[in-house]
Amino acid sequence: MKAALIGAGQIARQHLACLRTLPGVEIAAICDLSPALAEATAERFGARAWFTDHRSMLERVRPDVVHVTTPPPSHFRLALDALDAGAHVVVEKPATATLDELETLARRAAEAGRALVEDHNYVFNQAPLEIRRRVGTGELGPVVHVEVLICLDIFGPGGFADPNSPHPALRLAGGAIADFLPHLASLAHRFVGPHRSAQAVWAKRRPSLLPYDEFRAVIEAERGTASLGFSACSQPDAFWLRVYGERMQASANLFETRLTFDGPRPVPKPLRPFFSALEEGRAIRRAARRTLLRKFKGPGAYEGLWELLARTYRALATGTEVPVPLEDLLAVNRLVDALKPREVRP
Repeated sequence: MKAALIGAGQIARQHLACLRTLPGVEIAAICDLSPALAEATAERFGARAWFTDHRSMLERVRPDVVHVTTPPPSHFRLALDALDAGAHVVVEKPATATLDELETLARRAAEAGRALVEDHNYVFNQAPLEIRRRVGTGELGPVVHVEVLICLDIFGPGGFADPNSPHPALRLAGGAIADFLPHLASLAHRFVGPHRSAQAVWAKRRPSLLPYDEFRAVIEAERGTASLGFSACSQPDAFWLRVYGERMQASANLFETRLTFDGPRPVPKPLRPFFSALEEGRAIRRAARRTLLRKFKGPGAYEGLWELLARTYRALATGTEVPVPLEDLLAVNRLVDALKPREVRP
């Protein structure tokens, strides 16, 4: 299976590092507007060819799968051209700048019988997968509520608010926070299903290029409720996922490997906090060691992306359903659209 990639930036290197490990996958071509970057990336990852024009690449290479890893405003045009060339498409989040664009891509993919997969990588981290497994076995019980909160400093040099290098995501409705909405929405959707209603609050606490630096939302969904948030001001950095089931609760920091469960214990009720704290302490110590080791081997913090890509290529090779089917892709992005600030929504 021939894979090609458009946009040789930082996240592209993670896509390519994963592809290099997948059996039966050839990195056929790299495309970037910078000739030097395209050539250097092709040499580093063993691609047979490199290009600066994506249409020329599509015509000459005829890839089976195209990865679109350029800035978000360019995704629609590039993904549409790849679908028209007969390729499956894996696109970085946000898949498109508007819901209308995504619906157009989804229709084109369905008509062509091609897959269109957005990078919902955190859904495929080990912690959410383990929580889902326990939901499936009934151990956690039916999910009542899910909380997803990202605390991330995106100010300063090299960040989204760097005045010397304005980030392309600032062109999205919601600015830099919109770049993270697919992470929040995809996790909520995975645990409580498509949304029925959504209420969001957008705020700005610090003077910067960012139109907003704080976001909170409450969601009513088919199988429960969700609260979503992004804070550029709260520290330290963290990515909290908390899932509340009828029989157990789960808590994970997806920036680390921390995952804890809390449920009824066969001890007298006054002693339950004591034993719960002991178990949580042991879990946190184990996670600290795993988090440290993760920085030195394997995909590191991108474990979810690697798992998503591995599952996607297995599905394409066997003709089975991809891990992010079109129905889920559209449902997640309908929620994203419902969460955008209304006064600047496209």
